[in-house]
Amino acid sequence: MFRLMKQRGTNQLDDLTMGLVNAMKYSDSDVEYPEFTDVKPGRGVEPEWFYDVYRGTNGFSELTAINQYVSQEALFDDVGELMMGVALVEMKHLDKLGDFILKLKGSVTQEYDTRCVEYGKSAREAVLLGIKSETATIEEYEKITGRVKDLPQNETTKVTLQLLAKLIADEEHHRTMFREWLKTHGEEQDGEQ
Repeated sequence: MFRLMKQRGTNQLDDLTMGLVNAMKYSDSDVEYPEFTDVKPGRGVEPEWFYDVYRGTNGFSELTAINQYVSQEALFDDVGELMMGVALVEMKHLDKLGDFILKLKGSVTQEYDTRCVEYGKSAREAVLLGIKSETATIEEYEKITGRVKDLPQNETTKVTLQLLAKLIADEEHHRTMFREWLKTHGEEQDGEQ
């Protein structure tokens, strides 16, 4: 009767994964995800803008990154931990983007295949492919950011820009981690973005 109970979200597994991902070194924990409570459809931000980064058949979608990094973890012991850590953060990105798309009344059931997933033939190649895909993802998020900044500003655009800032921060963090891996493993950095 005198206990002060911790507020929990409606999805305790979501709370757990968020805590885990934020505690890991694979996420930029200085930048947080916004709450989506004030996001409303029809306020300028279109869910379709996020389909390609959500699970598009391309070299930069979150689903492609998950497939790529989880497979590379299995293929290349030298870089396995790094790839799996980054993959876990990408899973959270996919989760948050899915929630956001649905909040905008979009669809998360687009077709997907693995044609654009590249794995590489060595740990070094895997890391270089990671840099390439993180760079492409950042560029895609920056394009969406530009579109949103051009809209009349409201709560939906504000939350969208906050979400994009978090996603970009994490992708930049991943790219930095990949570059550091190359440096600490004495690898040349030719072909790096």
